[in-house]
Amino acid sequence: MSPFLTTHRLHLTPLSPLHIGCGEDFEPTTYVIDDGLLYGFDPSRAALNDLQRKQLTDVARRGSLPGIQRFFRDHAAAFKPHAHVVMPVCSGVARLYEQRIGKAANVEASGNQVFNKLEIERHVYTGALQQPFIPGTSFKGALRTAWLDDLNGERVPHDVEFKRNGEAKSSAAMEKRLLWGPDQRGLLGDFQTSPLRLLKVADLMPTREPEREVLFAVNRKKREVLGRDGQPLQPKGIAARKDCVLHGQYRLFVADVTLPALLQHVGASDNKGKPATPQAQQLNAHGAVDMRKLARQSNAYHLQRLRRELAVLDGRGLVHPAWKNGISLLLLAQSTLGKKLAAGDAFLVRIGRYGSADSKTLTGEGVASIKIMGGKGQPPSFESTTKTVWLAAQTEGDQKHLIPFGWAVVEIDPQGDCPELQAWCQQQAQGRPSMAAMRAQLAQQRAQAEAEKVRLHAEAQAKAAAQEAERQALEQRAQALSTLSPQGQEIEKLRQACADWAAKLPPHGNFKKQPADANKPGLYQDALRLVKTALESADWSAADRLALAEMLPVALAQVIERWDAKEQRRKLQLAQLKGSA
Repeated sequence: MSPFLTTHRLHLTPLSPLHIGCGEDFEPTTYVIDDGLLYGFDPSRAALNDLQRKQLTDVARRGSLPGIQRFFRDHAAAFKPHAHVVMPVCSGVARLYEQRIGKAANVEASGNQVFNKLEIERHVYTGALQQPFIPGTSFKGALRTAWLDDLNGERVPHDVEFKRNGEAKSSAAMEKRLLWGPDQRGLLGDFQTSPLRLLKVADLMPTREPEREVLFAVNRKKREVLGRDGQPLQPKGIAARKDCVLHGQYRLFVADVTLPALLQHVGASDNKGKPATPQAQQLNAHGAVDMRKLARQSNAYHLQRLRRELAVLDGRGLVHPAWKNGISLLLLAQSTLGKKLAAGDAFLVRIGRYGSADSKTLTGEGVASIKIMGGKGQPPSFESTTKTVWLAAQTEGDQKHLIPFGWAVVEIDPQGDCPELQAWCQQQAQGRPSMAAMRAQLAQQRAQAEAEKVRLHAEAQAKAAAQEAERQALEQRAQALSTLSPQGQEIEKLRQACADWAAKLPPHGNFKKQPADANKPGLYQDALRLVKTALESADWSAADRLALAEMLPVALAQVIERWDAKEQRRKLQLAQLKGSA
């Protein structure tokens, strides 16, 4: 008797760039591109100095989007160490960033400027390192299509309802027919109760730091269309920028898949008491889920589509020749991988964005009905295949070195290595920067940045403490002044002026000592004027004159150049001040 559950370990190797969106974008306020690398960060974590903070506040207050973009670019060094993501960008994206960051894309008829947002769509990610992964739902969806295609057997659906414009209202009717059988006797149930619902696929997680790159997704016509000038026409769609997992990474992702022993347990009823699958023998013949059976179904479905796509791209001269030749050799029937595919020990899938509607429709003449949008003001048409294909590119205008998205090979419980696949992966990875090395360098930069952040914090605290001390000193000085006589306040003001000047002399500042010149405005002239007032005014007490005499030689000596104590006692009339006391 077979066990209730069967578990397999799946190893996935990307054969072409993968992109599975997560609804998030890198924007020019959350990333910078420097020296061919994208640094994605949370701007709130960066340590800005006072000047940088003021500049950012100023541009933000003005509401200047280009100014904000330029600020992040110009101060990349302040944000790079705090990046949580670092990856290479293709040459075209790096060049576009430098050309368009902080600049208007165009000017509308109203005079309003439209600015480049330069978004980069992120791949779905997980964990503190924000590493890409493949959701189990995306993977299972590819298997589901192949399974339904096998059940359909290239039959044209006759029971699908259509809208007036020819578009199918829903594929649900067709799926229901496939799952319930032509006699509507409940062969497999609906999809909610079908055998495939019991297939449990965990998220495929990376076994190491995935190699990534920001690539263009460009749209190209499958057939050459010439314009009035005789030149080939290209789709008008804007090239998108995508965070992609690169191809040629041997057994990069791994996951467990669990299947029930269906023939032993399919007699269970649904929540309404209706038998889900009443006839075990029919289930065995038509719908039993077995991993290697699913693998063979997936290969039957995907291999023909890959070969057809390669033929189209090769005929247009669009596909990267080295990549195409390598893939063709890998898939030969006599190759190690080809034998594993034939035996159901491995299978081909297409997952993620830009996998083409051709890889999501059923096989057969007249089966597929793909909506093709018409020109402006023109109704859509419905075709059996798409007219364009989205491809990964290093530059927007590339026409010869393009690679389709989403192809991958999955090995089931591999025993030992697959040398040919491993060698191909090593060849694809040549010349690529090491993600692990980039991560290590980023960690070093972050450690330095954290040290700088601590220094800036300590500096800010010291500055705040100094400001508070100065405030308290001023407050105490004001209180002390309030208790002095008017003459005593004049003495204190002169003493403080001398102290302030002395504080700005080297090594603390670049001030110079003042000359002992009675004819030049300055502290010395102020001192002579105060001595004259003290000796001539009857308002000055003997105690205030004495205080002045004791202050002058101490305070002035710090700020007057070439100070001669004996000579200055005479000039400042210190004896007279003290004698009057």
